[in-house]
Amino acid sequence: MRKSFLHRVINVLAAAMLSVQSIAAFGVPSATMFSNGALPSFLSGAAGGYRNNGSGAFNNVGSNGNFWVAGPNSPSNGRNLNFNSGNVNPLNNNNRANGFSVRPVQAFIHRHSFRFFYSDVQLTKARLHELLTDAYLEARKNERNKTSQLRFEIESERKINVLTDEIWNRTYVVLPPECFIITEPTVREVFAPRFRDRVVSHLLFGMLYPFFERTFVYDTYSCRLGKGTLVGIDRFEHNIRSVTDNYRYEAFILNLDISGYFMHIVKEILYDYIHSEIEKRRHDWTHRGSHERWEDIIDFDLVDFLLRAQLFRDPVKNCTILGSPSDWDPLPANKSMFNMPPGVGLTIGDVMSQLYSNIYLNPFDQYLKRELHCRYTNRYVDDGRILSRDYAFLEEVKLASAQFLKERLQLTLHPNKTTITSTRDTNGFLGAAIKPFRRYADNKTVARFHRFVAGCEMGMARWPDVDFNGWHSTFNSYLGYFSHFNEWKMLDRTLRASPVRYVFDFNQEYTKATFKPLFV
Repeated sequence: MRKSFLHRVINVLAAAMLSVQSIAAFGVPSATMFSNGALPSFLSGAAGGYRNNGSGAFNNVGSNGNFWVAGPNSPSNGRNLNFNSGNVNPLNNNNRANGFSVRPVQAFIHRHSFRFFYSDVQLTKARLHELLTDAYLEARKNERNKTSQLRFEIESERKINVLTDEIWNRTYVVLPPECFIITEPTVREVFAPRFRDRVVSHLLFGMLYPFFERTFVYDTYSCRLGKGTLVGIDRFEHNIRSVTDNYRYEAFILNLDISGYFMHIVKEILYDYIHSEIEKRRHDWTHRGSHERWEDIIDFDLVDFLLRAQLFRDPVKNCTILGSPSDWDPLPANKSMFNMPPGVGLTIGDVMSQLYSNIYLNPFDQYLKRELHCRYTNRYVDDGRILSRDYAFLEEVKLASAQFLKERLQLTLHPNKTTITSTRDTNGFLGAAIKPFRRYADNKTVARFHRFVAGCEMGMARWPDVDFNGWHSTFNSYLGYFSHFNEWKMLDRTLRASPVRYVFDFNQEYTKATFKPLFV
């Protein structure tokens, strides 16, 4: 019994070491590990063999390692990583009924980043099918109940096969999207791609994101792993405290806002920049200490094909308009794709648009850091902040930024939203109002919360025909968000005597809502 327990512990530790020491994305040990004809010491415990699907007996224990990968090969067979003292097979194929171990390395480097081929294994049509399957699983997250996803899921195997054939044969064409207007948190025009095109977008994202991630400056936060709005707010507040020596000195903030950013991105400039970066860095090592170059693991010809297919299509042509034409009335003319000349503007509603927006402004970020020597910068898409104690320096940066954006990227700064403010004032960024030593949610978010609570209070009159589960989720979403700000007093004033307390209990900190026993 003791020996069996120790053996299991050794297997777990060896699997963990395998995930660290093997190649990051697919967990493939290098060939040099097997040069002496024996398993390396850190792999000996991971070579746990497998349980036979017929007899149930353990086979090849101590000499072979078998680990299932994320994607199946067929209804009856699956891909697996197999290794022994003589070779490594990263794309082995076996009966799915066999009792193999679960591979201890994730199918993605991070959330989106795929690896296309490993060491000397070239991208094949079968591997492309696997990657599209992984992209499909990624695209359907948080979309499981939507009609477009369900239609794709019913015939997912056939449709992924079709996509594989189209991309492999370079006949893939993006289908016309659906266009509609949203009003919260602000009025925007959205072009929602068909689900099959979302799958391809996630595939392309997985190729480009890891390549460009290392080129971005630290303080850009949109659509990046480990970043986001809350990180952006934290960093903005951190930079204010740094430049003011924890508010001992006054400093100033240059608020940059680009007028109609997405609608004025020039596709040719974007494509040329991506292409030049690929040509410049394709021979570089993927990371420090790596023995792989970018051109070894990414099929840049495929990247170029998908880039052209997505970037240079006309999203307005044959698009399906949802809603009424009057929905477009509140939308400014310079924020609609219907008013843009050919080759100008990116649609909102696609994961690639977020990545493109970061890539397009990357030269501007580098210009601020390397040529203008701006130490404290923050940027989320087109909303930027530059901090300094020198007011005159920020005036110069403002003029230089306007000139750079106009000449290099054909963008213009918003005349009314590009201002210089003091750190002693209230400064907004990403939905937060930053004041000395405290921060609050902005007025728009608080107003939306008040409208939601008022709607719940009016809805109490329709009990029991009320979706309390929906209310519960929304309450906890708001409370979780407000927990990052100094909003306890506002929440207490709003909820202390509210009729919603007949349904929900709130903890003392107002960070969580729970159903009262009667409604559980």
